[in-house]
Parts: sequence; C-alpha cells; structure tokens
Amino acid sequence: MTAKVLITGAASGIGLAVARRIVARGMEAILWDISRDALEAARAELGDSAEVRQVDVSDAQAVNGAATSLEGATHLVNNAGILGHRMDWHDLDPAEVARLLAINVTGFMKVAACFMAARSPHPAGAIVNMASIAGDNGGAPGFASYGASKGAIMALTRAMARDFAPEVRVNALAPGIIDTPIQGAVMADAAARARAAEGIPMQRMGSPDEVAEAAEWLLFDASYTTGEIIRIAGGRR
Repeated sequence: MTAKVLITGAASGIGLAVARRIVARGMEAILWDISRDALEAARAELGDSAEVRQVDVSDAQAVNGAATSLEGATHLVNNAGILGHRMDWHDLDPAEVARLLAINVTGFMKVAACFMAARSPHPAGAIVNMASIAGDNGGAPGFASYGASKGAIMALTRAMARDFAPEVRVNALAPGIIDTPIQGAVMADAAARARAAEGIPMQRMGSPDEVAEAAEWLLFDASYTTGEIIRIAGGRR
C-alpha cells in the first residue's frame, strides 16, 4: 500500500531531507511550512510527488483549515519547531516563552490530533516526532524554554504511543547538533561551529540526511518499535 506522509517544518533542514527520502521511495509527501518561498523551492525540487501548503502550526484555525487536505495521509513527521530567542533567567520574556510553546508543543499536539482524525488506515501507520537531546540535558545556556519544549515532546511521544496503539506506532528522534539553518542562532561563525564539534565524540555535526535516515526507518521498517526516543547525536549527551 502506498504511503502518503505529512511533514511539518518541511521546507528546509531535517524536514526537507525527510521529504526527499519519501519521494525517492516512490511515495507521496505533504509539506507544511510557514515559508511560502521555501515551499515553492521544495516543490520545484521534488516534483509532482510533493504537495505543499503554507501553514503556521501555532494557528489552530490554520491547522484546521489545512487538515481538509489530509485525505489519504498515512504517516506523520511532526517536525515544525523553533529555537526561540536567547533569554537569561533575570530577563525572561513571557510572550516569547508562550510563542515558542505554541509552536513546539501546542501546535505539535494540534497537528497530531488533526492527522489522527483525517488519516487513512495503513498496515505500517506511524508518527515520528522531532525532539532533541535538549529535552534531556536542558539545552544550551539561554535556551531553557527550548529544552523544556523538547522534554514535553518526549513525554507526549510516550503518551501518544500508548493512546494510538495498536493502529499507529509513535516514536521520537532526539537529534544533537545538526548542521541546519536553525544552528545559525547559536553558532553564527566558523569558530563557534568548530568548538561545538570538539564536544561531540564523532568530532562533527550531524547532517539532516542522517536524521532523515532514522526517521525513514521508524516510519516504515520498525514494525515493533513504539514509544521510543532515539538519539541521533554522534555520542553527545
């Protein structure tokens, strides 16, 4: 049975790497992202196997509206998320914390609920949630809200695996430092990137495709794996 995979945050980085693998397998991909220009570039690259839609996952109305296009969807990669702004504890910005949680946690839950309501049954139905090792280690200094949001995704993954079994398997990936555009917020220069690599046992950042490879396995080949969080971090804790 042909799969049709909804991928959020799909127009760049890890999401786009997953979409490339889906299309290479001869399957269909539904790409949601907030950036119209990036979506159009992704569609030009991926061709007719990709359907794109501009969606802000923090906007419940937008998600509900986009969910009408999910007919036939069989799998989900819940990848949309932001790092947020750096904040010190003495200068917390409640509005920024709320914005980050609305995208990384509430939006994540809304997308999952809409997918489950609209999905088509598939013998290997699965969801892959994108967490982070920041959910375990708290994240980089100044990014506690991001770490908290990714810890929430880990907990939600286990809850979803219980609630959606046995029809849909649910697992999460916890990447470490991956060479994506989001890293520009904390590593703007080559020296910072080199210092980060020194702290990784593999002595380099990971690539989006290395994360996508693990996502592909969880989506289609891990038939008895559910409720797990798999680290893709080059040995970094």
